Amino acid sequence: MNRAREVAAASLTDNDLRLMAIGSSGMSSTTEPSSANGLTEKRGKPHGRVWLAVAVGLFGIGSIGSVFGAHAVAHTDAQRSRQAFATSAKDISLLLEKSLQHEQDLSFSASAFVVGNQNASQAEFRNWASALHAFERYPELLAVAVLVMVPATQLATFTGREIADSPGALAPNGGIGITPAGIRPYYCLESVSDVRAGSPVAPAGIDYCMTALGPQLLTSRDSGKDAYLPFGTGKNSDLAVGTPIYLGGIVPSTVAARQAAFIGWTGTQIRPSVLLSSALEDHRATAVAFRFVGTSSSVTFRAGSAPRGAQSRSIGLASGWTVNVSAAVSGSGIFVNQNSLFVLLVGLTLSCLLALLFFVLGTSRSRAVVLVNSRTDQLNHLAFHDSLTGLPNRALILDRLGQMMARARREGNSVAAIFLDIDEFKEVNDTLGHSAGDELLVGVSSRLTKALRQGDSVGRLGGDEFVLLIDEHSLTAGASVVADRILDVLRAPFEIAASTSPLNITASVGIATGTRVKPEDLLRDADIALYRAKVEGKDRAAVFSSPMQDAVETHRKLELDLRIAAAEGQFFVVYQPTVLLATGAVTGVEALVRWRHPVRGLVGPDQFIPMLESTGLIKQVGNWVLDMACRQGATWASQGHSLTMAVNISSVQLDDDRVVESVNEALTSSGLDPAMLILELTETTLMHDVQSTADKLKSLKATGVRIAIDDFGTGYSSLAYLRQFPIDILKIDQSFVMGLTETTESAAIVHTLVQLGKLLGLTTVAEGIETKDQWACLEAEGVDYGQGFLFSRPIEAEAIVRFSEGSPRELSSR
Repeated sequence: MNRAREVAAASLTDNDLRLMAIGSSGMSSTTEPSSANGLTEKRGKPHGRVWLAVAVGLFGIGSIGSVFGAHAVAHTDAQRSRQAFATSAKDISLLLEKSLQHEQDLSFSASAFVVGNQNASQAEFRNWASALHAFERYPELLAVAVLVMVPATQLATFTGREIADSPGALAPNGGIGITPAGIRPYYCLESVSDVRAGSPVAPAGIDYCMTALGPQLLTSRDSGKDAYLPFGTGKNSDLAVGTPIYLGGIVPSTVAARQAAFIGWTGTQIRPSVLLSSALEDHRATAVAFRFVGTSSSVTFRAGSAPRGAQSRSIGLASGWTVNVSAAVSGSGIFVNQNSLFVLLVGLTLSCLLALLFFVLGTSRSRAVVLVNSRTDQLNHLAFHDSLTGLPNRALILDRLGQMMARARREGNSVAAIFLDIDEFKEVNDTLGHSAGDELLVGVSSRLTKALRQGDSVGRLGGDEFVLLIDEHSLTAGASVVADRILDVLRAPFEIAASTSPLNITASVGIATGTRVKPEDLLRDADIALYRAKVEGKDRAAVFSSPMQDAVETHRKLELDLRIAAAEGQFFVVYQPTVLLATGAVTGVEALVRWRHPVRGLVGPDQFIPMLESTGLIKQVGNWVLDMACRQGATWASQGHSLTMAVNISSVQLDDDRVVESVNEALTSSGLDPAMLILELTETTLMHDVQSTADKLKSLKATGVRIAIDDFGTGYSSLAYLRQFPIDILKIDQSFVMGLTETTESAAIVHTLVQLGKLLGLTTVAEGIETKDQWACLEAEGVDYGQGFLFSRPIEAEAIVRFSEGSPRELSSR
C-alpha cells in the first residue's frame, strides 16, 4: 500500500501538488496514518459508522428542508399564478374598455363633421370617412352612419332626397319603403353612411326606432350619453355604438333642451370578434366572454379557449358591459405543481449527494484532491464568466473570437460579432429597482442563449451590453437575419417579480462581419454599428460600414462642440411672425433657436436639437431661449407693440419637475404679461405620460400662459385623452397645409380639424403656408392664424417691428 501511494505521488504534477497543498491547508485530517499491524483497518469500521450516521442525519435534514421548500414553491407559484391571472384579466378588460373608448373617438369625430355639415351628401360623408382612414384605423369597424328623426310631415321630402342620394339599397321599384310599414309620428332613418368594402349594405328606409335598438337610441337622445347596443343574434351578433348629436356640438343640461337641440345619432357597427381577438393576442390558453345585459336585450360575445378546470374572473365595465376572463391557475399542492415537484426531487437529490459527499470526505483523504480540482474549476469559471448571468465575460469572449477568426482565416470563411444593448434599461433600474434590472438581464441572457445555434456564443460585457459570436454555418442567410431573429425573441414580454404587469423591452443591435487583425477590432466595429442603430431610433439592427467610423467621429466632435456652444453662448434666437389670416396683420411671433458655429457657420436645427435632447442640454438651452423670448416680448410691449410670444417646450423639459418654476422665473424677471406667452408642445410630447403631463399643464395654465399643440394631426392621439389637457390652440401640421390644394384627403382633414377646434372652442393656426392659394383655402375654412414662408422666414428681433408695420395684405409679397 505504501508503494502504491509513492507511485501515485510521483505521478502528480507540480501544479497538482500546489493545489493539494492549498486545499489541505484549510482542511483537517480525518484518517489515521497507516501501520503494518492493521490498526487503521480496525479503527476504520467504527469511524465509518460515525460518518455514515452523520450522512444519514444530513440526508434526513435535507429531505425535511426539501419538503418545506417544495411546499413554499408550490404556495408561491400558486400565488403568482393567481396574481398573473388577475393582472391578465385586468389587462384584457382595460384593452376592451380602451377599444370602446376608441370607438367613441370615431363617433366624436363624426359628430363634429355632422355639426359642421348637417346637410352633407353621401359623397361628402364618404370622402370624410376616407380622409380619416376610418376603416384602416378601426379594423373592427363594419359601418358608420348618421341617423336622424324624421317627422311624419317631412317623410315624403326626406325620402325624395334619399332616393336621389341613398345611403342604402333602394327597393326594386327604385323607391324607399319604410320598414316596418305604418303611420307614426316620427321615423328614425339613416341619412348618410359608409360601409367596409365587401360588407352588405342595409336597405334604405329601415325605421331603427322600431327595432330592438329603438329604446336605447331614445334613451341616448334624452340622456346625452353614448349607447352600446347589441346588434343581431347568435354568431352573427355585432355591436352598435350610438352617439347623440346636438346643435353646436354641446350637450344641453336638461332633457327638454336636449330634445329641442337634437340633430340625430352617429352610429358605428363593429365586429366584437376583432376586439376580442386583439385583447387575447398576448394571452394564450385564455377565454373571454364580453356580455351586455340591458332592459330589453342581452347578448354575449365569446373568444379564445381555456383548459378544463380554469378559473374565471368577472370585471364590470361602463354601460352595462361585463368582461368574464377564464384561464388556468396553478394549484398549491406539491405533487400538482411541476416546480414544487422539481424542487422536491432536486432537494432530495442534493441531500443525497451532500450526505454521500460527507461520507466520502470523512472516510478517505484521497477525495481531497477531487475537491481541490472542483474548487479550481469554480475559480476558473468565475474568472471567465459573468457572476450574474453565468455567460462568458469579455476575456473569454475575446479568446473565443480570436479562435473563430483564426479558423475563419484558415478556411476562407467569415465570422460575425453582434453587439446588443437593451433600450431604456436605465428606466427599469430607476423605476423598478436594481434587483428587477438584474432579473431582466438574467431573462435576456436565457433567451439569447436559446436563440443561438450550436457553434455560436453569447457573452455579457457589463451593464446591459451583450455580444454574440456567429460562425460561418449560421451566416448562410446573412447576419441581419440572425439579428432580426434575436430582436423578435426579445420583444415577447418578460415576467418580472417587481412589476405587476409583463415588461416589454426593445434592443438595439450592431453587426460587424469579416475578419480583422485582432478580435478587439471586430468588437469595435460592432460597437460603432450599435451606436448607429441607437441614433437611427433604437429597436433595430445596423451593419457596420467604413463611413460609420467617420460619422461617429463627426457626431462625437459635434456633441463636444455643442457642449462648448452652450457654455460660450454661441446660440441666438430668431422669430417667425404669425399673422391673422383674415387681414394679414402680424399678431405674434414664434421664438426659434439657432446655432452659429465658429468654424462650421450656421448649423441646422435638425442637426443639433435632437442632440440637445439626447444629451440633456435641452433643459439649459431651452430655459435660456424661454428667458430671452420673454425679455424680447416685454421690450416690444414697452414700445407699444402687442405681439404674442410662442416658445417650444420639449418632452425633456416637460419631464423636469422645475418646468413650472422655470416659466414663472422667466415671466417674473422679464415682466412679460403671462397672457402674451404661448407654450408649444408636440402631440407626441403630450402623450408621453398622460396623467403627469395633464397635471403639469394645469399648473402652467395657472400662471396665466396659453398652451398650444404643435404639429397637430400627425400623432393619431385618442381624443378622449386630448380632452384631459387644458389646450388653447391647435397648430395644424404643415404636411396637411402643403397638400391642401392638391388632394381631397388633406382638405378633408384640415376641414375636420378646424371643425374640431371650433367644437372645443380652440384657436387654430396653420403652419407652413407657402402660396396664396393655400392662404385663401385656409381662410375660407375658417382657420384663425397662419405661419409660413409666404409671409416671412424667421428673422432677427430688430426686423420684426419694421415687418409688422407693413401693409397687412402686402406682407406675403415681401
